[in-house]
Amino acid sequence: MSTTKTIMLAVVCLLSGLAAGWSLSGTEAKTTDIRWKYGSAELVINLEKDMADNETLMGKIFSKEYSAAGATNWLKFEHQLFHFTDPDLVGKLKELSYESPVSRELRELRNKRVGPWTYQAQEVKVSIPEREIQPSSGYANVCESGIFFRKKIEVFLPDQPDKKITLQASGRYACPNGYKFPDIQLSREDAKKLFGYSDFSKYETAAAVVIQE
Repeated sequence: MSTTKTIMLAVVCLLSGLAAGWSLSGTEAKTTDIRWKYGSAELVINLEKDMADNETLMGKIFSKEYSAAGATNWLKFEHQLFHFTDPDLVGKLKELSYESPVSRELRELRNKRVGPWTYQAQEVKVSIPEREIQPSSGYANVCESGIFFRKKIEVFLPDQPDKKITLQASGRYACPNGYKFPDIQLSREDAKKLFGYSDFSKYETAAAVVIQE
């Protein structure tokens, strides 16, 4: 039996025991403990103290890593209730209709570029290619296998965030593994806007971020 199924079975047994204990606690039966053992671990539920209310009981179950994992898995597989960090949740999100409230909120997060869609800047090497392959102002050449190709990007100086330019990365060049290439090629005009000069012969360092897919 898999670990997940074992934990789920243990949770079901625990819940059954709690239900029985709850019914007994309403009679004149002597209050006792329910002990849930999983391997060398043990969770003790005191029918008088831990079942005072739902919040106390749930706090007890989720106070231990193994019982919390078991309860979470039971909720997931039996009732389709997922923790928001569970990768399996993505598969369920695909079943949402376009007009559902959750779908609308997810699109709003994407449009605002927050959460999973937050802009991620990275350091880049910037160069000016030869005139015959130099992009027009407002455009850039990038590695065809890189993350910037066909994206609108913002290139800026980390220590001077007001020094920035926006480019459409529509040009491309091959970047085979094992060789070093600049990440972005600019026009001489855009290089001067960004760095204040355009006479560097190799490359300069800047930062770049995708601002539109």
